Amino acid sequence: MNHKRQPNINKASAAASFVALSLCLSFVVAQPSYAEKSIADADQLLMEGKLEAAEEAYKALTKSDESGDAHAGLAVALAKQNFPTKIIEAEKLLRQAKDKYSENINLMAAAGFVSYVHSRQVASPAKRDAYLDASEALCKRAIKANPETVIAHSTLGLVKLAQDDAEGAIEPLKTSAEMNRNVTNLTLWAHALLRVDPKDKDAEEIVNEALSLDKKHYPAYLEKARVLLAQGKNEEAFMQLRNVPRSERSAEWSLVEGDIYRRQGDGPAALASWKEAIRLDPHIPDPYQHMGEYYALRGDGEFAIAEMHNALEILPNDMQLRNALAELALRQDKLDVAETEYRTILSSKPDDPSALLGLARVYHRKARKEGTYPPGTQELMDKLQNIVTEQSVSVKASLVKPGAKKLQEDIQLNEAEKALTQKRFRDGREIFAQVINTHRDDAYDLLTIGELALNDGDLRSAETAYTYAKEITEVTNRAEQGISKIQSQRNEAARQTKLGDATWKIPEVAIDHYNQALIHDPQYPAAYYGLFSLFTKTERDDSDKAIDYATAFLEAADDANPLRKEVESNLAKLKKQPKKSKSSK
Repeated sequence: MNHKRQPNINKASAAASFVALSLCLSFVVAQPSYAEKSIADADQLLMEGKLEAAEEAYKALTKSDESGDAHAGLAVALAKQNFPTKIIEAEKLLRQAKDKYSENINLMAAAGFVSYVHSRQVASPAKRDAYLDASEALCKRAIKANPETVIAHSTLGLVKLAQDDAEGAIEPLKTSAEMNRNVTNLTLWAHALLRVDPKDKDAEEIVNEALSLDKKHYPAYLEKARVLLAQGKNEEAFMQLRNVPRSERSAEWSLVEGDIYRRQGDGPAALASWKEAIRLDPHIPDPYQHMGEYYALRGDGEFAIAEMHNALEILPNDMQLRNALAELALRQDKLDVAETEYRTILSSKPDDPSALLGLARVYHRKARKEGTYPPGTQELMDKLQNIVTEQSVSVKASLVKPGAKKLQEDIQLNEAEKALTQKRFRDGREIFAQVINTHRDDAYDLLTIGELALNDGDLRSAETAYTYAKEITEVTNRAEQGISKIQSQRNEAARQTKLGDATWKIPEVAIDHYNQALIHDPQYPAAYYGLFSLFTKTERDDSDKAIDYATAFLEAADDANPLRKEVESNLAKLKKQPKKSKSSK
């Protein structure tokens, strides 16, 4: 007697219209019947990309279709042709087949794929998201019914990529590749890994395996170019791109071309390529983000933020992109913009750790600038503490998990900025040093950390980041500008401190000069020493303020500073003195 296994639906379409999806609905049987052989023939046509022929074959089979598999194959063959009329026909077919073949898992998975394809045809962000949500729900139902439904895993991965959730795409794409280790599935899996970490070693091996299976699978060359670019092999990356015929060059191809041009220092060419990627597919977020990063590298912070806003007009529900805009605004010290974006993320994802950490960092910086924390800070910090504690445990348990390193770094930056707000300068510098050390070869990241540290008032950490960045040709000028800005701020801090020292007889004027010095360099030891001395050696005796300034001086000053012993001795005496009442001050 014939025995059947669960249907095997395999292969997937590209995340950004650059990988073809194939579908196999054939059954493995002991003695296949004529009808089963015909299904296999139709499946083969679909896998070979002969879509019109596959469509005709499946249509002939639907007349005697008892299981619903022919209807599922026909729906996919129609949708893959990417014509609006064909997609609508596929949806109509699925609606008609739904009741008759309600238990057919292949049909459910096919419906998920068709919904995904339709999402790429609509202009409205709301409709696009609705189709993606429907696709995700259908794929998850199919997987729950039969975990071996390959097309459901691969389509789910594609949906996650379309939602700019590369981390969420990795597991379903990995599953589909492991279940059916073909060139398409391997390439998609590598693509998701490289979106999360361009230097992912597993991704490189997967791409090499894909190319060993098929030297003419052009999307694999695209991923190979990404791998080489991350390794700094720009010319070799370009050679990989040139392996792709002009007729196969998609939005993703133009995106990578722009990235290579940027790495080679050709900004205008990079911008032209990214704009071409947007023209070809306005729904992929990467070109907008890369343009924003380029403008930020060039020092055009306003242009960078404007470009990200343009992207969000097209992709308003892309929370990853919104988070990138918030981080860019935080880097540019646009605190109101950053706060708005983090709050928008939290309105839909209240427990998002990255957004909570980002908002906390905004609050820390506002507190340093304004002297007090914004309302609601304590509630935020309490919530953050619970969520970050949970996340930290999982992160430390598995730093190899995609996204874990980024979250760990967000936690570190939050701790650094909190330490700086509390004038624990040494703790803040130590944390910044750890973060900088992990990005010593990345120009954009070094500049980002340098600007963050500079805006946080940690000139030493900023100088360290810029010094490393200066050795990378791509950003030498920007790094030198950063170092020059640091030196200017230190010079102004020194000048204001000298004016404070010269105006002791008018304490209000002296205090103002010292405070001006600390605006330019919040860790300038001589200014803290001047304030400490002013509040201990003059009639403006105020032990509480003197203790604060002495503590800040000891945090800011080098161990070799000759004034340390004097301040330490006087600080010990101040702490032993009885507290004065506020009315006596």
